Amino acid sequence: MNRFLARAGFGATSSAAALALAAAVMLVPANLLPVLSTESSGSNRSDTIFSGIVELWRQGLWAIAAIVFTASILIPILKLAGLGWLLLSARRGVFGNSRRLARIYATLDFIGRWSMLDVFLAAFLTGLVQFGEFSTVVPRSGLIAFAAAVVLTVLSTQAFDPRVLWPAPAASTS
Repeated sequence: MNRFLARAGFGATSSAAALALAAAVMLVPANLLPVLSTESSGSNRSDTIFSGIVELWRQGLWAIAAIVFTASILIPILKLAGLGWLLLSARRGVFGNSRRLARIYATLDFIGRWSMLDVFLAAFLTGLVQFGEFSTVVPRSGLIAFAAAVVLTVLSTQAFDPRVLWPAPAASTS
């Protein structure tokens, strides 16, 4: 993908920025639209990410609510903030904190591997909870938007070249 974008005239930071911006845009419907609809004992319920967290909290499942909040809301926002910080640092040419910026990049790259866990969990629940007339779980459009945001942040991290965080070696005059 980087070669395609480079041929089209986009640098590594430009393509990473475009993908991060697209991910930020996709987080809006991901958080506003329902991610799952459940039908159990004749009652229907559609939940957004946040309403699902609130319902888990109300049911006394605080640890699960905290995990879902961290994985579905906090981490995506922190990933985009971290990518934004790296992109701004690369654009400004600030090289005093290269080691710290490289650690931030490595952390974002590591987190990217686990980002799809929420989507896999929802897919697992959808397949697992199918008891005919008794109970069903159906994925909704918010889940698709969330998956798109996750994939776009992973692609943005991969498109970013961490070498731009380091100063170029001085040219020798000899």
